[in-house]
Amino acid sequence: MTAPTVLGDVDIEGVDFALEDHPDIHVVLEKLRDAGSHAIVPFAGVKAILLLTNDLVSAAFKDEDVFPASAVYQMTTGPVLGKTLQCMAGDEHRKNRALVSPSFQRKRVTEMVTPLLEPLAHEIIDRFAAHGSVDLVAEFTTRYPVLLISRLMGLPVQDEATVHRWAHDLFYFPFDPEAAMRASQDFTDFVTPIIAERRRNPGDDLISVLVTEDIEGETLDDEEVLSFLRLLFPAGADTTMLALGNTLSALLTHPDQMELLRSDLDEHAIWAVWEGLRWEPPVGLLPRACPEATSWNGIDIPALTPMVFSINAANRDPAVYPDPHEFDITRRKQAMLSFGRGPHSCAGNWLALAELETALKALLERLPGLRLRDRDDTDATITSQVGVALRGPNALNVEWDL
Repeated sequence: MTAPTVLGDVDIEGVDFALEDHPDIHVVLEKLRDAGSHAIVPFAGVKAILLLTNDLVSAAFKDEDVFPASAVYQMTTGPVLGKTLQCMAGDEHRKNRALVSPSFQRKRVTEMVTPLLEPLAHEIIDRFAAHGSVDLVAEFTTRYPVLLISRLMGLPVQDEATVHRWAHDLFYFPFDPEAAMRASQDFTDFVTPIIAERRRNPGDDLISVLVTEDIEGETLDDEEVLSFLRLLFPAGADTTMLALGNTLSALLTHPDQMELLRSDLDEHAIWAVWEGLRWEPPVGLLPRACPEATSWNGIDIPALTPMVFSINAANRDPAVYPDPHEFDITRRKQAMLSFGRGPHSCAGNWLALAELETALKALLERLPGLRLRDRDDTDATITSQVGVALRGPNALNVEWDL
């Protein structure tokens, strides 16, 4: 078979799937999926293949041989985060993932993280609970995940604004490389002596676990620890921030679902989290690359073709989710593609789920009658935050009963 050399014409004009948000992105994705399981689309000025169904996106995540994560992350996050799990493959990836994964397994999350979650959520809510109104994005969703990651690491944080800037800027490397590199250096300078101290005197924090974890004589060296922390800080904070904002936006704009959730928080909270992750995942479009020309699942792919895994299209695939555009917390489906699949799936999924459920419960327990101040507030609309890939609301201006 002759290897493909070029892609055909694009299937849509006027939407760049790397750089430009579209206000009706789900309508766009649905029309493309109705025409086929994949599409050729503009992507940063070149052509890319956009995967649109649950089956294709799931299969692509699992196929590390054809779509190795290292092919894209070495070009995107590598210069600022270092050689992270995303950039690794084979034995190196297996070793590093085996050493960091125990920190995020369900049992360890319950033991080490759960005692931090609820007190932190209430500590932040205490700052505005008596006010009667607030922007939840500015005062809660952006603060809670960053402070949790900081406390989980055992960082002596005095300046919340600085650690929030680090988490933000590290993720924005493609759009502001100077700020990202500066944040990377500042974060590295701050954490390096802490790593040395934890090697001498380990405690019960995450950094201590990482520097002492030993599997058959294998341990992480300082640079491997640093690279993991540089990845965890933005990935663990920004994606959770957006996921929480998206779920709150969905609930606030679907009062019937909010009322159902309020009727039994213990029963419905975790399913509201899962439905929020399905309805609007924080990472909607994930870029990868195909280094070698191939034919995969009936798709002819030239070498070096950008691939875009449309998690948000897969999560609204009617073949898997009936009435996919409906936000329904009784759906009772776990949208696992929101955490990826295969060897590079999110190691911190149990941590993220625990954070989101705890935050949701705390907010609704403390802020009775929580609602948007203005039902027509366009800031509450979920939109692009980093290119088209990461999505969330710009603001959630809410009020509640005092």
